[in-house]
Amino acid sequence: MNEPELWLRGDRAGIGPIRSDLVEDYWRWEQRIPTIVGYNRQTPQQITTTREIYTSAYESSSERQIKFTIYTVDGTEPVPVGTAMLLLDLGLDVAEYTVSIGVPEARGRGVGSEATLLVLDYAFHVTGLECVYLTVLEPNVGAITAYERSGFRRQGVRRNSNKWLGRRVDEIHMDAVPAEFPGPSRVKEQFEVES
Repeated sequence: MNEPELWLRGDRAGIGPIRSDLVEDYWRWEQRIPTIVGYNRQTPQQITTTREIYTSAYESSSERQIKFTIYTVDGTEPVPVGTAMLLLDLGLDVAEYTVSIGVPEARGRGVGSEATLLVLDYAFHVTGLECVYLTVLEPNVGAITAYERSGFRRQGVRRNSNKWLGRRVDEIHMDAVPAEFPGPSRVKEQFEVES
């Protein structure tokens, strides 16, 4: 098999387009309990729903969504470990961000933080967005830390507005803007001319 297409590559993570040959992997990753709880779903997702979400990447929804496969790149070849998505509002030049690291061995190694940084780089320097935002449940400390490492800042709290493991919790609202992008920009590096 040829090496997968990577749009952007860091030291630990890379991002590339959604791949039709990975749809069953995407579905399997989204059925793991940490992902179900992190997405605040109460039930597993049907594989037909996952197929619809990921195979519509180049159809009518492509103007409203940018979907990414996340890879670990610290081995001999890139290994797919998760997905990320930007839900676009191009009238306002903003997007909502979602991410899932589906392979347990890839968690806690900085892969999610670096993949998020790469998605922000793409959002600001390819798509030209002015703000990327997300909502995370307050007990999900690992996710909050990863988002903060990638350039997201806390913007507010919606109190008692959601549930985590059967109890009421707050939602944390976060956003990232181009002026605070921590870099480096892997997009801009592709246009630098060596002197």
